[in-house]
Amino acid sequence: MDGFENVLNVVGSAPWYRLTGMVPKLQGDRIIVEMRIEKNKHVQALGMAHGGAIASVLDSAIGLNVNREVVKIGKTAVTAQLNIHYIRPVTEGKVVGVGMPMNIGGKVAVGYGEVRNENGDLIATGTATFYITDRKFNE
Repeated sequence: MDGFENVLNVVGSAPWYRLTGMVPKLQGDRIIVEMRIEKNKHVQALGMAHGGAIASVLDSAIGLNVNREVVKIGKTAVTAQLNIHYIRPVTEGKVVGVGMPMNIGGKVAVGYGEVRNENGDLIATGTATFYITDRKFNE
């Protein structure tokens, strides 16, 4: 890849990722984030995946793809704002988030992403703004 393997390993073993079951992976030229929706873990009272679970996948997918670029210049980007549009509910199965940077500036980056179900149906889409910090990822 491009030296980002260590970041993916660290992120994938982080407490939030272990708790939610999110798994970051390289797929083609993008980093994707997968999560299997579990009825005893991710659903709200109506039996559908909680919006926060879907938002976590989207935020992570966009953020990892933005950080893949930002890490190259010795910096790290953290989410400042997430805008999400829920398209359809999901009750079970795997969801996959993918993101891409739209613009990376000196202090702010903006990215776009989508979350789809196993059939490829669009579940959610959104944009995120990230604050670029001087902190290196491994600090």
